[in-house]
Amino acid sequence: MNNGLGFKKSTHLSTVLYLLLCGLISAVSVWAAIYGVSDWSDRVQREFWNQIGVVSLLLIIGSVFVWLLKKKIINVKQNDRGALLWANSSVIKRLREAHISLGWLAFDLGLGHSLYFMVNLPNRMNRVYSGVIVLVAMIALIITGLMYKHKTVSLKTIKKSHLLISGIFGVLLMAHV
Repeated sequence: MNNGLGFKKSTHLSTVLYLLLCGLISAVSVWAAIYGVSDWSDRVQREFWNQIGVVSLLLIIGSVFVWLLKKKIINVKQNDRGALLWANSSVIKRLREAHISLGWLAFDLGLGHSLYFMVNLPNRMNRVYSGVIVLVAMIALIITGLMYKHKTVSLKTIKKSHLLISGIFGVLLMAHV
């Protein structure tokens, strides 16, 4: 199918776009975390990156909420075909896309938050270590999400792995916060 640009639609196009956007936001986060804003004091920058971490946490909570809403809608529709007539496959697809988008954005902001503290606060390494562990868990979560989306492994296996890693990630994140 042609997308109007002379290219055939790829099933991997959305992933490529997410990765490009993630790379751009991550590059800005890395630059800002390492070089900072020259007009800001250290205290203001530290508070800014703390708030970015809070925003990332809220995006993670939003992503989980969207996923739970999607699961609930699917369960209700399976049990009663006449229920939730507005919730067609398009709604389910949009909820899935929102879950993925919120996850990517949470990762991008969390990466900037992590890098700032790794670079600028080596004297508080206990918090930095827990943040690095959370970041590694989030990277594993993204990798399993990509594997699930592109069906590179048995769907049942990768879905369970993604859910297990998300649980571990949640526990690690709460310990970090």
